[in-house]
Amino acid sequence: MKVFLFSVFLASQFLFASIYCVFDAQGNCVKQIEEQYSLENLKRDKGFRKYYIAFQSYKKKSERQLYSQMQFTRSKGKKRWYEVDWNQGVKLCPEENFNSGEGIWIVNESAYVDSANCVYVDGSPYTRSILVLFARDLSNLADADSSWILVNQTIVELAGKTFKIWDSYYGENSERNKIREVSFVQDLIVDKTELRVRDAIWLRRYISELKKIRNVPVYRTFWELSENEFYPSNDTLKVLDYPTPRDGRLTSLRSLQDHLNLTWKGVFQKDTVDFSKMKGTFVRPFVGDLKDFPDPLIHVLDTSANGYRIPSADEMYVLQRGGGTTLYAWGNEYDESEIRQYMNLNCSTGKTGIYPVKQYAPNRFGLYDVYGNAEEFVINYDGMKYMESSLCGNYGPPSLSPVCSSLKKNVCAKYGKTFPTKHYINGFEGMRMVRKLE
Repeated sequence: MKVFLFSVFLASQFLFASIYCVFDAQGNCVKQIEEQYSLENLKRDKGFRKYYIAFQSYKKKSERQLYSQMQFTRSKGKKRWYEVDWNQGVKLCPEENFNSGEGIWIVNESAYVDSANCVYVDGSPYTRSILVLFARDLSNLADADSSWILVNQTIVELAGKTFKIWDSYYGENSERNKIREVSFVQDLIVDKTELRVRDAIWLRRYISELKKIRNVPVYRTFWELSENEFYPSNDTLKVLDYPTPRDGRLTSLRSLQDHLNLTWKGVFQKDTVDFSKMKGTFVRPFVGDLKDFPDPLIHVLDTSANGYRIPSADEMYVLQRGGGTTLYAWGNEYDESEIRQYMNLNCSTGKTGIYPVKQYAPNRFGLYDVYGNAEEFVINYDGMKYMESSLCGNYGPPSLSPVCSSLKKNVCAKYGKTFPTKHYINGFEGMRMVRKLE
C-alpha cells in the first residue's frame, strides 16, 4: 500500500498515489490518480461539479452516516477548523467570499458530493485531523481553501499568554520547586483524550512507511510496551478504548497519516546536525548523557515543525488545569468530591487503575482524564537538550508538586493491586498528542 503525502502549505505541485480516485456522484471510481492532473483537464473531461477526489475506500449510500453542516471553530485567511467527535460525518458547502466559484473538492478520507457541489466527509473512528481542500487549480494547491476536521481534538489558545505553574520537575533541586510564570508562542491542537489502544493499532500498521524516511529503532510489540496486568483483559479487542502504552513513534505515524511534517527528525550522530540553523530544535542522547558519551547518537526534535508531538511539561501543567489560575482545575485545595468528577478513585477497592477514556467530566479546555487514568508522558527541556518523562515522574521523586502528591494515593501499579506504602509506584504511562495551530 502506498501512503499519499503532500504539504498543502509548502508544495506547489500536487502528486497523487494510486490509493486516490476521481469519483462520480454515485461513488464510482472513474479515474485513478497516478500523476499530476490539471483542473482544466478535469473540467474538460469530466465536468468537475459532478466529481471529486477522495480516499479510495468509498462507502455505499446504504452505509453512509448522518452528516452535520457545522459552523467552524476558528478561521484564518483561507483556513477553517471544525471540531467533531469520533465517527461524526461533516457536510461542507462552498461559501461566499471563502471558496465560492468553480472548484473541486479534495479529501483525505472517503467522501461524496451532491448536485449543489457540497461535500460529505465520512467520520473517522480514530483521533486525527482530516484535511479537505477546495481547489481551483490542481497545479497550485497553495491557493486552495483548506478545512481541517479535528476528530476528537480541540484548539487551545496559549500563544502570547502567561500562566503561573508549580514546577516540580524531579524536585530534588528546591530552587525549581516553586511557582513560576511561563509563556507560550504556539496555540495548540490537542487530543481531547489519551491515545487509545485502537488508535495505536491503526497507526502501527504504517510503521514500514516511516522506516522508508526515518531510521526507526527496533519496534516492540504492543504488550511489550507495558505490563498487561494494567488491563482487565489480555484480549486486545476488549481494551480498544483503554489508554495505550506511550510510544513516541506514534506521533510520527499520525503525522504521516494526516499529511503533516515530522517533528521527530530521526537519530543522528551529534556532529552531523547544524543546530544553529534549526529554530525550535532540541536533542536527546540516545543512551546516557552527552558528557558520558563523547560521540553518542541523538534524537532530534523540531517543535517548530507542523506535526504531532507530545506536550512539554509546562504545556501539560496548563492543559491539566484548563488554563485556570488555581493549583487545580477547581481551586487551590485538594477536594475529593471535585476530583471524583475527573477520575476513577476505585483502585483501592481492587478495581482496575486504568479504564476506557472519556468516562468522566472534561475540564474547561474540553480535555478528558487529565487527573487520572494514564500518567501522561511529557517533554522537559534543559537548554538544547530534552528528556521524556511522565508528568509526575512515576510518583517517585522525593519532592512532588501538590497535584502529583494528591494523585499518588489514587494510583494503581497493576490491575487489582495497590502499593500504598511503596515510594516508587511505577504507574501506567500513556500519552496525549498535540500539534501547533498553523
